[in-house]
Amino acid sequence: MKNDENKIKSFMDNLSTKRREKEKNSKKSEYIGAIVVNVILLYIFNNILNWQVNFITNAFNEVLWVINLAIMATIIGNIMFLIFNPEWFRHIIKMILNIFAFTAIYSIYSVFPFNFSSFLIDWSVTIALIFIMVGIAVATIIELFFLIINILARFKLINE
Repeated sequence: MKNDENKIKSFMDNLSTKRREKEKNSKKSEYIGAIVVNVILLYIFNNILNWQVNFITNAFNEVLWVINLAIMATIIGNIMFLIFNPEWFRHIIKMILNIFAFTAIYSIYSVFPFNFSSFLIDWSVTIALIFIMVGIAVATIIELFFLIINILARFKLINE
């Protein structure tokens, strides 16, 4: 009977280890994918005025630096996740990246480097930017909450 229990425990431990390894590899591919997507976005945003997209105005140059900063921060954050990836660290970096993203979206909202042919589209984009900022703010608060929970659990002040 004891031998069967040991086999079951060994089997469950083995499954758990394999699951963790699979999750770790999956996360790494997510980080690499995010890096690739952000490099592509960096190229697009830095060349979009050259492509003479009719609804993007020259005022886009006023916000390009903050967009570049947010994208570069995201690339660096994902590289850091590839190297060092404990849960508490991810929450901190995600909060920092959210602050960069919020700043970029707020700059776009403030400058509004667009000239759409319709008031309805202008209004819709403005509302969308506001919703994005609210979403980023909520995500940052959630990351802070998870960071606090993680730290408290780490020091055995609460059960996870």
